[in-house]
Amino acid sequence: MDRVDRLVAAVLAAGVALILLAILLLALSTRVPLSHLMVDAQGAQLLRRAGVSVQPAPDWPSAYRVAARATDAAFTPTATLYFASGKQVALPRRDVLLWVYRG
Repeated sequence: MDRVDRLVAAVLAAGVALILLAILLLALSTRVPLSHLMVDAQGAQLLRRAGVSVQPAPDWPSAYRVAARATDAAFTPTATLYFASGKQVALPRRDVLLWVYRG
């Protein structure tokens, strides 16, 4: 390869890397709208300590319904839940039993 070929390859590689970085940054800052959320007893306890209303699910034993507005990207080990009151609560994803997305 001559010098021009290496330069073109470097520019293309840098462009692909920047596109992938932009996608990752956008995914980290995007909020996904939720209809509602079901959590287990540990998740319900964390949410109650944060001052969030948690209701027992009548048709699912040991599950609790949470009315969160949105959450963050699905590839992190914790989910930050955003509520209508402006509260934000970080919850381990292992405590979530069911996600119901809006849209």
